[in-house]
Amino acid sequence: MTLVGFGLFWIRDAQGPDDDGPHKLTAPSTMSFATYYRAGDAADPDLGLGTEDPKELASYDIKNPKEIAASYSEELLDNVDNSDPEQAQDTLQRAKNAEQFTVSGAYGEFGNPKLALGHYFGLVRDKLDEAAEKSPGHVVTTLNVEEEAEADSLDGAEMECADLRVDSFDNDDADRETTVCGWADYSTVALVTPYDGTLGLSTEEAADLTGKIRSEMRVAR
Repeated sequence: MTLVGFGLFWIRDAQGPDDDGPHKLTAPSTMSFATYYRAGDAADPDLGLGTEDPKELASYDIKNPKEIAASYSEELLDNVDNSDPEQAQDTLQRAKNAEQFTVSGAYGEFGNPKLALGHYFGLVRDKLDEAAEKSPGHVVTTLNVEEEAEADSLDGAEMECADLRVDSFDNDDADRETTVCGWADYSTVALVTPYDGTLGLSTEEAADLTGKIRSEMRVAR
């Protein structure tokens, strides 16, 4: 089950966040600030959020967005030995309980970072609604209102975070909640959904993780 949630922090003056030139987003195979491995390819279409409607993009002052999405876990899954079912099952169980996160976003031209970030939060809500329609009566997702948060490594970008609670009515799937944070500047926007396998991260923890991920994935172009 994918968890998504949000909150809010920004370091900026009245003119908005600093513009430090065009950047793009990459999805490295590992993260340097902690033990995280990318699962699968650098672009996971199942995690994508973007829209290609030119009129809708223009209304949010978004130009030429290129989508990127990836998932990470502290458990390396690329070396799972499927010839040994017991060992493979043990690895998958460790992965289920491991610290992990997903990143969904885009890079391009964002004339109003805060507006663009709000748009991508809206895309997450749309995706949650679609998921609920596919399994009616089994899962209820509650996304709370955005709240302010802080991240030391944000470097002037917009950030928003909010709590998400997933109530499952399936006997084998426990209820879960976490906090997801997103950032936006003039050339990148992304949402980070963290989960530690047992409990969701607090707003402060999620915001700190998101700032570190931004520093890893955002590179000059």
